[in-house]
Amino acid sequence: MGWLVVKRAVVLAESSLGSLEGKTANILVMYNGRRFEVVAVIDSTHAGMDAGEVLGLGRVGVPVVSSLEEALEYEPEALIIGVATIGGFLPPEYREVVKRAIQHGLEVWSGLHQFLGDDPELAEEASKRGVRIVDVRRPPGRLQIWRGEVLRTKCGRVLVAGTDCVVGKNVTVLELAREMERRGFRPGIVATGQTLILAGAHAGVVVDAVPSDFCPGVVEQAVLEVDARGFNPVIVEGQASVLHPAYGQVSLAILYGCMPEAVVLAHDPWRTLRDGFNVPVRPIEDEIKALRLLAKAEVVAVSVMGYGRSRGEVDEACSRIEEEVGLPAADPRRDPGKLVDAVVCRLKRVGKV
Repeated sequence: MGWLVVKRAVVLAESSLGSLEGKTANILVMYNGRRFEVVAVIDSTHAGMDAGEVLGLGRVGVPVVSSLEEALEYEPEALIIGVATIGGFLPPEYREVVKRAIQHGLEVWSGLHQFLGDDPELAEEASKRGVRIVDVRRPPGRLQIWRGEVLRTKCGRVLVAGTDCVVGKNVTVLELAREMERRGFRPGIVATGQTLILAGAHAGVVVDAVPSDFCPGVVEQAVLEVDARGFNPVIVEGQASVLHPAYGQVSLAILYGCMPEAVVLAHDPWRTLRDGFNVPVRPIEDEIKALRLLAKAEVVAVSVMGYGRSRGEVDEACSRIEEEVGLPAADPRRDPGKLVDAVVCRLKRVGKV
């Protein structure tokens, strides 16, 4: 996709590769070569395998090793924390690995809530070795409220929203961008979470780390930045769901920040309870109505998370969704073209492509 590869990296995902906790590692392997060239993954529970095999992709040429010392044989320049832990803290068993990585001269990139650059011991080691610790969740220095300038972009604005957490929004964003580039477009990506920043977005900020009044403003500024660089359309990563009792405020901030002209709604049709909560998932029709009511956002397609499902199961679910809501539905990894067709049709109607 023409992404800049800036660092050879090893991903630390001990006991987590292939799990939901290891989603950062999973995405970096699945879409390798955008911001980092992943040369190895550390996970002793899968050591000796190819990372693609762990994810059900077949061999992708990324070995899984049991230790940092084994990973160093592949000459990495950076260590990436590849897990999203409960509470966002560095697991105790990871700390010594991070410290040794710094001592070997590796940069450390982390999307955890706990800022590793503020840890006195790790910061001192990094200073001694002259290497960076990059906490991608750290909010930008300058913040401003939403000003409405996003409504006047030259680019088409596309939001990948969701009906819950962990329903394939990152995959949908990356597959939409890949397919649009195949068709000759120059799509830009705005990340709102740590995984997509690490995977190679063109701009973005971890929105849930920003004070609430400024969340729509930082999303707006990121869209304006990518628009000014000539990308079109700009695809914005959503978070959770606007109807989520715990995270809806972040989802709403992203919606208002980008004021999308087209929305692709990521959805897991087999899920009955919200991920990590004993709360029922609202019907997809409610989510569509809410997006239209809150921002006059036009939902144009449904992206179905088919991970771990057979093609038959996915096809049946897509057919059911199309019948229920009257929108095209597809697994973005199997049929991104169906989703892109809907996006392009909408953007043509508003004069943006």
